[in-house]
Amino acid sequence: MPIDVGVVWVDFLAQKSGADLSEELALSKRYLEDYRCGRFQVEPFMRFHMGLLARFSRQNIERLRERFVEEIIRPNVTSAAKNLVQSMRLSNYTLLMATGTQAFISEPVAELFGIEHLLATRPEQSPSGEFNGKFYGGFCYGEHKIERLKEFCEKHAIPLEDLSDSVVYTDSITDLPLLQFVESFHGHVVATNPDPQLKEQAQKSGWAVLKLFDK
Repeated sequence: MPIDVGVVWVDFLAQKSGADLSEELALSKRYLEDYRCGRFQVEPFMRFHMGLLARFSRQNIERLRERFVEEIIRPNVTSAAKNLVQSMRLSNYTLLMATGTQAFISEPVAELFGIEHLLATRPEQSPSGEFNGKFYGGFCYGEHKIERLKEFCEKHAIPLEDLSDSVVYTDSITDLPLLQFVESFHGHVVATNPDPQLKEQAQKSGWAVLKLFDK
C-alpha cells in the first residue's frame, strides 16, 4: 500500500478521536525517524501501540477503526495490488500477510485484500473484552517473522521444503532476514515499490522489482 498504516492510524486518532494525543503523535514521529535511521526497536513500539488502544473504550476504538478503514484504508487499496493478490489466489497459493503493524489495524487490511491468514502481534483483552495495553504472542518484525512463519507452517502441517514454491512480496529492507530464509529454500522474492536499500539489495540478488503504485 502507498501508506504506512501504523503511522497513519496514529495521525487519524489524533485528528478524529477528540482525545489529546499530542504526546502520542510526537512519539509516533520519533519511532518513524528511528525506523528510517536504522535504530528502531520493536518492543517499545508495540507497547506504545497497545497502550494507545487502551486509551479508548472497546466500543469507541471499534467505531474509530470503522471510520479509518472507510476514510483512509479503502481509498489506498489500488486495483493493481488487489489484482496481484487475486492472481495469486487463482494460482492456488496460500495467502499470508506477515506485518509489523499490530493486528487490530492490520486485520481489516488483510480482509480488504481477501487474505485469509495474518501474522501480526495481537492485543490482549481483559475479561470484559476491553484492550488492556498488553499483547500476546511473539513480534512479527524483522527476523521475528521467520519464527512466526515457522509456527504457521507447523500449525498447518506445511513442510518448510514447500517454501520452494512460495513468493514473498515486500517493500522494506527490514524483511531481509525473512527474504533470505525463504530464498534458502529456493523460494522467490519480489521487491514491490521497494525502499532504496531494498532496491539496491534486489539489484544485487537478482530479485524481481515490481511497481504497483506511484509513491
